Amino acid sequence: MNRRGFLGLLTGATASLAGCIEGNARPPIAGFPAPENPDPIVQHGFPGSVCGDPPNPFIGIKAVLEPATGPNWNDLAVAEKYRFGYEVGPGLSEDGYVVGVERNGEARAYALSILWWHEVVNDTLGGDPVLVTYCPICQSGMVAERRVDGDEALFQVSGHLWQPPAVYGYASVEDGRTFGASATSGEAEVRNSGNLVLYDEATGSYWSQILAKAICGPESGERMDILPSTVTTWGEWQRKHPDTDALLPPPWSKTA
Repeated sequence: MNRRGFLGLLTGATASLAGCIEGNARPPIAGFPAPENPDPIVQHGFPGSVCGDPPNPFIGIKAVLEPATGPNWNDLAVAEKYRFGYEVGPGLSEDGYVVGVERNGEARAYALSILWWHEVVNDTLGGDPVLVTYCPICQSGMVAERRVDGDEALFQVSGHLWQPPAVYGYASVEDGRTFGASATSGEAEVRNSGNLVLYDEATGSYWSQILAKAICGPESGERMDILPSTVTTWGEWQRKHPDTDALLPPPWSKTA
């Protein structure tokens, strides 16, 4: 069952959400079995069995693997689902909210309306591999180096959710590992709920987005290296970074 249809109903109802998503056992994605080897924190979160489940390809949320960029969305026939109700006109609205990232003198904006649908963007910015993530249910964003054991890696959506113990989720926000964001209001409070679980293609390990930490598999216990980012409007980001470009939505950007 697709979790998109439940976003408005399931805030704070993690148990129901996990039941709807996990359902019956699914066949594993080729080459990516259940990672096992849980970090000790996993048993204190929900569900404690997440490390025993292989990636679920049926969830329908596809990470961006080959991002395309441009100065704006002008002259593009962008699908309506990437244009939330407050956006008008042919391009990316000045009032549309973005996650802005600057790396080695290069600036890029990632529209939250894209992140809302795809949750994971594998990118390269300023010559460095960058990972931009967003969990709509938790209103949590996280930007990090796109590396595993120091090597560049691709990350995918596992199709699973895992809710960490509240104290760890709040600590992650306080420490600046994750931040709150809303596609319709900009900055927002992070919700400690069923949270996006990523997996890396290098080792098959599962990573908690809200903790920026591996919770299952060979990398269990390892943390991501966080990169600075800003939640703002496209118009404000452009004014501060006149040479910025912007992530283009699919079909220009290619997904899994």
